[in-house]
Amino acid sequence: MGLRLTVVGCAPAYTRRPGNSSSSYLVQHGRTSILLDMGQGSFGELWRYGSFADVSAVAISHMHADHNVDLIPLRHWVRYQNRGYGPALLTPSELRRRFGDFQADADFMADFAGEALEPRSFAVGDLRIEAARVRHIPNSFAFRISDPAAPEAPALVYSGDCGRADDLLPLLRPGDVLLSEAAFGAEDADPSGIHLTAGEAARVASEGKASRLILTHVLDSYERTEVLAVAERRLEGEVQLAEPGLTVDIR
Repeated sequence: MGLRLTVVGCAPAYTRRPGNSSSSYLVQHGRTSILLDMGQGSFGELWRYGSFADVSAVAISHMHADHNVDLIPLRHWVRYQNRGYGPALLTPSELRRRFGDFQADADFMADFAGEALEPRSFAVGDLRIEAARVRHIPNSFAFRISDPAAPEAPALVYSGDCGRADDLLPLLRPGDVLLSEAAFGAEDADPSGIHLTAGEAARVASEGKASRLILTHVLDSYERTEVLAVAERRLEGEVQLAEPGLTVDIR
């Protein structure tokens, strides 16, 4: 298998759209599968596309619950059904402690191997992950996922939640696919400075020479055709909205 993205869930912090869990994205290459974020509902949805027994690692972009709360059912599955075997966790440094506090169990995440994220590159099986800090809340990350055997080939860049589009430019290479949040849709800008709009995501995709932009994490209140139209005015490449089950072959 070449580098492939499958959208498990793409909803923002809440949605009224049935069947749309919050942020979670499956990336596969060769024998390796990783999951980017695990928002609410994503644990159950992942089984549509495979088994957690085949997931090598879960990378969590930041500490907001709509990107990580389904680590709780994953932990229960690992401990009580899978004999303590589970994917490695690559997370902000405070995640394990906070989940322990939340569940009143200091060892709540003890079954998971893995390490705290830092701005650097590291290998997970047949994939390479480059993590970079972005502006959102403290200790927030975006990721570039690539094939280490083909460093010049197109890769996937995932924004996580990001309030400054230019933070994504160091990760983007010509031909990459950008999976970017656009929580504030068709607006000119997010006045809070913690999320992107479709126009901002498209601008940085254009400057980074991305071949495709996939907009995700868009609030329900925005008309989807308007969100697409805003992005298409700023990017010559393909623009689409994430949907559960969307599969994209990066290369």
